[in-house]
Amino acid sequence: MPLVELLKPHTHAGRDYHPRERIELDTALANWLVEAGVARQIWLSDPDRSHQARRRAASISTPPPATPLRSTSNSTEESPS
Repeated sequence: MPLVELLKPHTHAGRDYHPRERIELDTALANWLVEAGVARQIWLSDPDRSHQARRRAASISTPPPATPLRSTSNSTEESPS
């Protein structure tokens, strides 16, 4: 869900928001508010986005990098007989 910063007053889900407040909305509504000039989208790389959004983005887990397998073809060890 996109994070937007309001540029103008806006009411969402029965709550009044003021300019500079940030809210997370579904994509269609976020795009509509941006196109109407009511909000601007906050991108993940935006250093000015809210602490909560930064924390949420940091909590997304990614799989650990794959570790390469050790090659045994160049081994100088002899196999047991």
